[in-house]
Amino acid sequence: MPETSTYKHDNDTLTGDRALAASVGRLVQDVIAGQEIYVVDIVVRGRKGSRVVEVYLDGDQGVGVADLATISRELGFLMDAEDIIKGGYSLNVSSPGEERCLLLPRQFRRHVGKDVEITFADGTVISGRLESADGESDIIVRTGNASNVTLAHGDISKARIKLPW
Repeated sequence: MPETSTYKHDNDTLTGDRALAASVGRLVQDVIAGQEIYVVDIVVRGRKGSRVVEVYLDGDQGVGVADLATISRELGFLMDAEDIIKGGYSLNVSSPGEERCLLLPRQFRRHVGKDVEITFADGTVISGRLESADGESDIIVRTGNASNVTLAHGDISKARIKLPW
């Protein structure tokens, strides 16, 4: 099974798909420079000749379809011009959507007031309403018994918006 790679903002010593994701990340940063849009994640999967590059973008006020289409065109042009992927590839640029995990502190701030499910590294899971997400670390969740739980972003293994269905 081909490796699924996630873009890491601060690692220039990557190999294989991760290096490719980092290269795409640098190009994305050039395309979105000066906009109120940020990179949430970049995933590269598939084999040479049939790669799929998924770029997830968001903004503090969300990101529109027209913005995503423009960014996709510009990014595709740069990727082709710099020939960073040998062979065929498919480029998908989208917002993360409600079903994807919250990865960045900035995303938590945008979803204050929504119901969340948070998993910790030890497997413990809490559910509740996201009451506050200030700064880079403090996240407050009101659990079902009406008590507030204060969390550090670094302690969270996985966090998702709980959808109503």
